[in-house]
Amino acid sequence: MLMRQMTTTQILLYNSNLVRRLKRTTLIGRIMNPEVQNIDSLVTTMPRLWKLEGRVKGMGLGSGTFRFDFEREEDLLEVMTMGPFHFNHWMVSIVRWERIIHKDYPSSITFWVRIVGLHPDLWTYQNIRMIGDQLGTVEEVDEGNAMVNVTIDSTMPLCFEMPVKFETGGGDVLVKMEYEKLFGYCSFCFSLRHDELSCPVSDLCN
Repeated sequence: MLMRQMTTTQILLYNSNLVRRLKRTTLIGRIMNPEVQNIDSLVTTMPRLWKLEGRVKGMGLGSGTFRFDFEREEDLLEVMTMGPFHFNHWMVSIVRWERIIHKDYPSSITFWVRIVGLHPDLWTYQNIRMIGDQLGTVEEVDEGNAMVNVTIDSTMPLCFEMPVKFETGGGDVLVKMEYEKLFGYCSFCFSLRHDELSCPVSDLCN
């Protein structure tokens, strides 16, 4: 019984250490458009773009997902400042490893989004934050430039415009969104996961 307890303790300790290491030095990712994005090419190319050849190892995980294991957490943190990520003219979701089991994980992409059509008198933190909340999870607000840093769910269509009613009164104001570093999306349904030729909405329109 004691031997069995020791073995269980050792396994739990190993798993705990593994989880801590993965959280510290591993990124998990997903390609958006498997028709034009190749996992093997991506895991070979990205370390070179990051100037980390020999210091990070990438591998495919199947179902359009992949991981990168870093030797140093400092390198991982530096890479995360380079987002959002794209490969072969389509977006890629890359996040720090979490113990999440879901068919769409990971799906988040963080963009800086410029709010266009907002009168300067309405350029307040609260208004920009309110619009950002409709897009996804707000990470940061740049009030001076009417911009919001927001994490979106890539399984959902992008939002490029919306009517907004402000507390100051008056009718709805149509505001538009400009996503920085945006590559590849369907012009019919605004999905990040296919082009117009593969769009089910475009089939309905024809």
